[in-house]
Amino acid sequence: METIDGRTYLTATEAAERLGVSVGTLRNQRSDRRSPMRYIKYLGRVLYPLTEVEAYARTACR
Repeated sequence: METIDGRTYLTATEAAERLGVSVGTLRNQRSDRRSPMRYIKYLGRVLYPLTEVEAYARTACR
């Protein structure tokens, strides 16, 4: 986890683990522009806001 400007972000690996998908799935979603979550690129890494990951996990588990 990384905190930037008071907001908590997860790495792609951490997000994938929480969602039960592979890092490759998240990568494919980003490259196909169909990611259900916003993300940022920071210092060469892709980071997902924790709130986005949690919200997506809630909707995907329904």
